[in-house]
Amino acid sequence: MIYEMAAVGGHRYIYSHLLARLAGTNMAAAAETLQLATHASGEVAVPFLGATFLASRQGVRRADGGRFLDADGSVIIHYLLAAGPSHPAGHFVTLAELAGPLFKQGSYSQSALERPVVERFQGRLPELLTTAAALGGGEGGEAALGAVSLIFELLPHIPLQLMFYDRDEEFGARATLLLDRNATTQLEFEVLAVAVTRFVQTLTKA
Repeated sequence: MIYEMAAVGGHRYIYSHLLARLAGTNMAAAAETLQLATHASGEVAVPFLGATFLASRQGVRRADGGRFLDADGSVIIHYLLAAGPSHPAGHFVTLAELAGPLFKQGSYSQSALERPVVERFQGRLPELLTTAAALGGGEGGEAALGAVSLIFELLPHIPLQLMFYDRDEEFGARATLLLDRNATTQLEFEVLAVAVTRFVQTLTKA
C-alpha cells in the first residue's frame, strides 16, 4: 500500500512513476475541476502543508523554491490526476471509518497519527493555535466538551478537523483527527493517509 511504502522511503519510486503520468495530463481541465489557480507559466497552484506547490506536466515545485519530500510531490500529483468532485459533505468522520478494512490492514493506526500531536502540544495550547494558523488552520467546527476544534484544508476541498483536549487535573491530553466524509471521492484512502501523515509531521515539526 502507498502509505506503507512511505514508511520505508518508497516514495522516490512512486514519485518518479507519477511524473510520467503527469506528462500526459490535461492540467487546465484538472485546474478547472478543482477550482485551482493557474499561473501565467501554465503551472497549477496547489496549497498543501502551509505552502503553495506549482505543478506542470514537467513536474512539481514549491513556489518559494523550498525543498520538499517525494511524498509531498506524490500527493500533489495524485490529487491532480484524480481531479475528483470538489463537494465536501460538511460532516467529519474518523480515518478508520473512512477507510474501513483498509485501515486495519495497513501499517499505520489512527492513534499513531494522533499521538505525536498530543506529545508535542500537551500543556501548550497557545502554541498549537499559533502553529495551526501558520498552516492555514483556525478554530471552527463542532467541538466536544472540553476540546478545541481546529479546521484545516488538507488539500483544497478536503477539510480536516483536529479536536484537541489539553490535559487537566483529571485527564491527560488527547487528540482526534477527522476527515470530511466525502474525502475518498477525491482521493483514494491510501493517498489520504500519506497526506494526513505529512500534515501531522509538519504540524509537530517531526
